[in-house]
Amino acid sequence: MPTVVRRWFRYKGAPLDRNLPSSYELVVDFTCVNGDDVCVIQAIYNNTITPVSITTKLQGYIASLLTTGIAQPTGIGVTKIFVYGKSV
Repeated sequence: MPTVVRRWFRYKGAPLDRNLPSSYELVVDFTCVNGDDVCVIQAIYNNTITPVSITTKLQGYIASLLTTGIAQPTGIGVTKIFVYGKSV
């Protein structure tokens, strides 16, 4: 079974749909953490500038960030963040 590679992708900004891969582009560096809009997501990478897909689970993390303004996921035992926010 091949290894799934994930990379960080920057949200290009409104009015683009946050649940479409074409709304994101590959990024190497970022400084955002929390905020009321999506800054970056960690998604499946396949040698392209945009993510392969925005999974249902990732869409849930995006929705939670937009509601709480806090990087997602959160909770006891969470060791990996998949969505960071920024203030707009």
